[in-house]
Formats: sequence, C-alpha cells, structure tokens
Amino acid sequence: MAGFTFYGDLLGIGAAYQLSTQAAYEKLNRFYSIVFERLQGLCRHEGLKVNLFSDSVLIWGDNAVEILVPLEGVYRELFRHNALLRGAMVEDKLERDPRVEVKNLQKFLPTNDTLARAVGLEESTKGARLLISSKLGQDLLADVAPWRTVEGYISDAHAEIPVNSILRRICPSPEGKSYELLYFWSTDEVDDFNYTEGKASLREISKYLLPPQAIHYRQTIGVIERSEARERHTRRALRAQPSD
Repeated sequence: MAGFTFYGDLLGIGAAYQLSTQAAYEKLNRFYSIVFERLQGLCRHEGLKVNLFSDSVLIWGDNAVEILVPLEGVYRELFRHNALLRGAMVEDKLERDPRVEVKNLQKFLPTNDTLARAVGLEESTKGARLLISSKLGQDLLADVAPWRTVEGYISDAHAEIPVNSILRRICPSPEGKSYELLYFWSTDEVDDFNYTEGKASLREISKYLLPPQAIHYRQTIGVIERSEARERHTRRALRAQPSD
C-alpha cells in the first residue's frame, strides 16, 4: 500500500458565480453529491479521510490504488455534467497537528508538506487532469516496472494484468515531470465513454472562450486522446498474445 494525499478543484467556478449564482450553486451541489456517492463506501475505512470545501476536495489515506478507481469515476461523472475537475495526487499521507477546538472554531494545521506538494502539482497543469507525482507513480507501477515509461508499456503488454486494472491507466504525462491517470478509459466495462462525442463537445465549447479559458478544454481533449490511444493499443496487444 502507498499512502497518498489528493487535492482537486473545479475549474471555472469563480466565473460561473459572476454569471449566475444559482447555476454555480447547482454545479457545486452536483460536485458534492457525485463525490459523496462515489466515495462514501470507502470513507467507512478508518484509513481514508475526505474533506470537501467550497469548490475543492482534499483526500488522504493509506492506499492510493484503492482510491484511484472511484476517483476515475468521479472525474468521468463530473465531465458528463459539464464540470471539469483538476487535481493531483502525491506520495505520503497528510498529517495534521491535533489542536484544541470548540464547536464553531475548528483548526486544520498540516504538519508535513503533502498538501502543499499536491496543490503545487495541481496548479502546474491546465484542464481536467489527475496528475500523479513521479515518486508515487513509480511506486504504484513497481510490479510492472517497464510501464514507468510510455515505450515500456507499448513494448510489454504484461498479459497477466487484467485489462480493467487501474495500473493500465497510469501513464507518464506529456510534460515528462509526473504521471497522470487516463480516466476516460473506464475500468468499469458498463460505464463506457464515447471518445468522439467527448472531444466534439469540448471543441464546441472552446469556440466561445478566450484563450486562457479555452486551454483547459484543449488540455482535456488531450487526456481523452491519450486514454483512447492507450485503450486501443492495449486491446490490440492483448489480442496478439499467443494463447496457451
């Protein structure tokens, strides 16, 4: 197991409030509901904590692999509701200083740098992406070391790994400084995603935006394209494996 800290926030909420308070509220309400629905079961575990505040979500716990599957679902479900979540996950579990509190005065003082590192990695990118720190990504892929590089994944399909394994969705980011989760390729065969429609929708919306906002949509299209390419290659490579 690998301890982790995840931080993410919805893109464009500030602008949404300027246009329509009600529309922004409805988007946030949906965000809270989707996160609650996808994570409530895991939150019964003592090792996992989730903190929702404003347009942000903070999650920390003992098992990064365990949280990636429901997070993948959170990202995709938000996308279907025209909401883009940008986030990052780093190694190590958030630690807080226990403080004296009263009913209406609560304190949240981190004692390690995990939250700062997660926020820093999240802010380093654009679009609805889930970045994974280099160290955590390497740890998660320790049993399939070739997959730590794009070339390694392409050259070694590791047929013994199920096609729906979340590890197949962890890929070096194009920037080469971290990994990312290709969450549009669902681990749930029932929850299929239409790559063509997803890209077309983002392209159409981006036509109405100035470049600083449109870049989030272009970068999200990149995640869809990489998810589609990884799925296509994987299925082709696994079909080519000799049968026993």
